[in-house]
Amino acid sequence: MDKAQTFITDCLFTKNFDDPNKPISENRLQSTLLLLPTDGGLSSRLKRTRSKKQFTVEKLSSQNSSSIRHPNYRTINKNSRMAFKEYINNAHTNCRKAIRLAQEKKITSREELDKLLESEHKDLFDELPKYNQFLPMHETLWVGYMKELLNIPDKLTDSSKLSINGTMALTKLSMADYNGAILKVTKSKNKNMIGIEGIVIWDSQKNFIMITKGKLVDRIKCIPKKGTVFTFELPLNDEDALQYSILGDRFKYRSSDRASRKFKSRRCDDMLYYVNGS
Repeated sequence: MDKAQTFITDCLFTKNFDDPNKPISENRLQSTLLLLPTDGGLSSRLKRTRSKKQFTVEKLSSQNSSSIRHPNYRTINKNSRMAFKEYINNAHTNCRKAIRLAQEKKITSREELDKLLESEHKDLFDELPKYNQFLPMHETLWVGYMKELLNIPDKLTDSSKLSINGTMALTKLSMADYNGAILKVTKSKNKNMIGIEGIVIWDSQKNFIMITKGKLVDRIKCIPKKGTVFTFELPLNDEDALQYSILGDRFKYRSSDRASRKFKSRRCDDMLYYVNGS
């Protein structure tokens, strides 16, 4: 930088130093202007990217969980949906193979079919969906989650002493996650679905995908929410439980969307089947 330029002392140093000649007298200026190559701002962009990926306690407390997303969350979600769809299709295919095998061998009991598959068709037996594998998802995860959500003690000996605010409980239940819940179809426009009961393995926007117990093999079924009423029970102890009903027509949202949605009163012309069963 040229020290002879009066512009530096008159316009720049006068605004930053009490003595404009101080940087010059201390030899803090170079006599020439150095032009160095740059990386086009790559290093600064990398620093910003690293800082965004670093989560601290302050960032987590100040941001909602929904605003913190992985950089490739769209690709991850797409791959997850494809993997889940492939799992459901494979489960349906394997169930049909097992039932066809039972018909050929004239097997009518589940124990006989399991022994046959485990001894002669081990790969098919391992690929079949099993209800008991998803049972800890309900007993360990979902029940504990719902009790914590509704402020219900883990060990409640006398259920008559339980006090729950009904309005507040219904609000929380409308925003809750039902992955792992045991739901039963009590009313439906499709009469063939009444009585189906299973563990929810995926709460989608328009369907509850559940694994159900079968006579020979367990099956994965996709139950539409539209035109269907579900019931579920939240066990308090070995004897008592809280029972609630879910109107599927009002639940046609993803669990992540329901968490931030405020349900409003609306017309119920489409819910006549709930009253008269038709």
